[in-house]
Amino acid sequence: MNKKNILLILIIIFAAFIRIYKITTIPPALFYDEVDSGYQASVFNQNQTDYYGRKFPIHFKSFGDYRTSLHIYSIAFMQKIIHHPDLSIRLPSALYGILSVFVLYLITNSIIPSFLLALSPWAIHYSRIGFEVSAMMAVILLGLYFWLKFIKSKKHIFIYLSFFFFCLSPYFYSTAKLFIVIIFILLFCVWFKAIKNIGFKKFLVPISFTIFLLIPLIYDTIKGNAGYRFSYISIFSMPHREQIVDTLRHQDAITDHPNQIGTQTTLISSLFHNKYQLVLQKFISNYITSFSSEFLFLKGDSNIRHGFGNHGLLYLIDFIFILFGIFTFLFFDKKNKLSLMFLALLLSSPLPFSLTRDSSSAHATRLFLMLPSIIYFSYKGIVFFTSQHHRYIYFIVSLYFLSFLNFCHYYYYHYPQESAMDWNMSMKEAVIATTDYQDNILVFSDNYLSFISPFLYYYPYKLNLDDSIDNHLKLVDNESFSGQVIDDKYYFGHLNWKDLSKFPPHSIFILPSTEYKSNSLSNFQTLTLIDKKYENQEAFYLIQSNEN
Repeated sequence: MNKKNILLILIIIFAAFIRIYKITTIPPALFYDEVDSGYQASVFNQNQTDYYGRKFPIHFKSFGDYRTSLHIYSIAFMQKIIHHPDLSIRLPSALYGILSVFVLYLITNSIIPSFLLALSPWAIHYSRIGFEVSAMMAVILLGLYFWLKFIKSKKHIFIYLSFFFFCLSPYFYSTAKLFIVIIFILLFCVWFKAIKNIGFKKFLVPISFTIFLLIPLIYDTIKGNAGYRFSYISIFSMPHREQIVDTLRHQDAITDHPNQIGTQTTLISSLFHNKYQLVLQKFISNYITSFSSEFLFLKGDSNIRHGFGNHGLLYLIDFIFILFGIFTFLFFDKKNKLSLMFLALLLSSPLPFSLTRDSSSAHATRLFLMLPSIIYFSYKGIVFFTSQHHRYIYFIVSLYFLSFLNFCHYYYYHYPQESAMDWNMSMKEAVIATTDYQDNILVFSDNYLSFISPFLYYYPYKLNLDDSIDNHLKLVDNESFSGQVIDDKYYFGHLNWKDLSKFPPHSIFILPSTEYKSNSLSNFQTLTLIDKKYENQEAFYLIQSNEN
């Protein structure tokens, strides 16, 4: 075994360790969406349905949303092997993340990009949480790898494998529904001459194969409700557009014609203030923000679950080598098709995010496909720099390890403290504590966050074959409670502590400490206190009336 292969194995082992070590406790708890996916997977393993009773769904219907299927199927498979409720949800992402490290080596035939991806904070974080994007990136990289194999060898098996893996990506994450179209366009443009030499007719069957693979997804998105979320969050559905335009035009009018009523909108005002201008402005703002130094190198996503609050998604040293890498391509390596492809992917990967309106800052999850290109150009920059200064390679590796150690210290010591509440810390423990009171009415307060998904997964709540959660869930609104109830026994909503007459005396109430302390509950006894592990989180109380 040569030195290169030994180093690759060591990098993969290192990538596996840093992605799996303490994976169930760092980040400190499973977020609501992760737990929901876990429950979907457990119901599927029992009944081959989602929890609304839909058989082998292309999209799993969840509370208020539809989830892509392959991520949940991956969790369902893992639950068959591993019975730890949290590990089975997060481990698939880690395995896909490790796979990406290996595939990037196959694409570049270099251990440097694998090393960089193994150390990347962005990649590490998303490989440690039960989100879909780690898998999406892995299959897209596999698609690119087999495309390169096809271009080099002309063997048709590789184009089918390439298109197969590309087609898997939107089944993992919805953003890829648009991005896969972009990828195919880029493949055609970048390798146009090679495609022309092979012959366009030879691509008809692989294209038909691709369409066949995507038909179920397209049909379920258009005919079902799976496209509802994008229609809701897209920039084309911005709320109050007309009111905003009217306000801006009114400001123009009162500036040009003070104290006049009924003035007509001028041509200039119409040109600069209209709904299309608002949409374009949001699109451009989103796109530019995707490349901001604060987002990439300084603070990361403003949503601390997406990382990290006080650390960039990349290392500061990456900035230098990314510039070197792009400079190398533009001035010395313009004929390199792979570099051109990665540059095109870098510039186009923010497009799906740019079409959304529900985020005030760059969104690390939706922009995750920027990462392979960033890693690639960092690698090219390192190669360019060390080709002129060979002895500096050890210095560069040392800088990356120092940056990595600094990130690890933050991630393992400070990040849990800062993010515990955002990760819904202690909700799991509160639910598990209720299993000691299975004969009682359980009333979960929504003052912090809805307990429905944590309850369903951790209690756990079993659904019968051909059953649906709809058959058990109903809305209740009375003088004591407003919210949802399962089987007239499990309540999830807001409580009126001044009048709990609608609940029987033996009811158990589960509430966050802030709600407990803000109400006069002297006539209740504390059954269990789920105390804080981190300062920035809620404690939870299980209480019962003293009248029992």
